[in-house]
Amino acid sequence: MLNQNAKLTEDVFSPDIKMAPTRDGFGTGTVEAGKADPRVVVLCADLAESTRAEWFQKEFPGRFIEMGVAEQNMATVAAGMAAAGKIPFIASYAAFNPGRNYEQIRTTIALNRVPVKICGMHAGVSVGPDGATHQMLEDIGMMRMLPGMTVLAPADAEEARKACVAAAQTDGPVYIRFGRAATPVFTTGETPFQIGKALVLWESEKPQVAILSTGALSYTALVAARALTDEGIQTLVLHIPTI
Repeated sequence: MLNQNAKLTEDVFSPDIKMAPTRDGFGTGTVEAGKADPRVVVLCADLAESTRAEWFQKEFPGRFIEMGVAEQNMATVAAGMAAAGKIPFIASYAAFNPGRNYEQIRTTIALNRVPVKICGMHAGVSVGPDGATHQMLEDIGMMRMLPGMTVLAPADAEEARKACVAAAQTDGPVYIRFGRAATPVFTTGETPFQIGKALVLWESEKPQVAILSTGALSYTALVAARALTDEGIQTLVLHIPTI
């Protein structure tokens, strides 16, 4: 059954559940973080609309920097800004950020442990017609191996908002993975979120099967758990937003 301590939406399994891409959480989360801390700035590589960076731009035009199609420069400029006391969020498609600027992230951000928040949009295979060049599958592995790097894969747009707010309050570099496609928003403002902590979403009385999931696939894991339980297979679903 659903774990009541997870405080999920009442319509978790409804066909009318709210849908939104996790990148929407980047837009709302950075605005919230920016209101709480004037050191927060956002840099974007010519994709302000599709990354939702324009939401921050409209709220704080003086703290938004359009870098153009120059992801490597964006990473190094952000590293310098972080060293000078800012909290930069850098946004582009994951295929380019960290796909194109990995060496700059490694050398100027990770090795110096500066608090740059790297935001990779359109990650995974859900970019559809954009094709294989934009289906970034390697980003979690690439970023996880960097020293001092925190890697987050939020489950939905609401958790993505919380991830951005938490990232702004976290010392050191953070990578957050966002999707393009709209996915179910099944967590709420009360759903617990803490960097480094997992969350039990579903727990039968005597679990026989454990499903560990991250990102938007945690909703699919919930659907699978309900189906397994209906067949008499007791299940546990553990959502792991911090890799």
